[in-house]
Amino acid sequence: MANLKEELTELSKVPGVNTAVVVSRDGFVIEGASTGGALDLEAVGAVVSAGIGASEVIGTELQVGALTQSMVEYEKGVIVATLIGNDSTLAIVADLKANLGNIRYHVKKRAAAIEQAI
Repeated sequence: MANLKEELTELSKVPGVNTAVVVSRDGFVIEGASTGGALDLEAVGAVVSAGIGASEVIGTELQVGALTQSMVEYEKGVIVATLIGNDSTLAIVADLKANLGNIRYHVKKRAAAIEQAI
């Protein structure tokens, strides 16, 4: 069984991925890996936590069920946030050119190991 840092490092090697971070529900970074970008992992943790809360409210209000994964596209990149267990979120920061299907595949492939490692 790999440890959490190893799992996130492997995710950060997926083409187009810049950062892979696991964040607690309250916004604290549990662990993270980056390809050397200028992102502050603590800042990523804080904003991802807030964004997940808002996404959960949207799902509830629109009666589409519980949030499992969120993908948001911005001018310069994409954020893929996946709930891991009851109290954590795996956030991936990727380039616009990244293959989202490939990222989702790798996240799904590693989700159980990441949950066990937390």
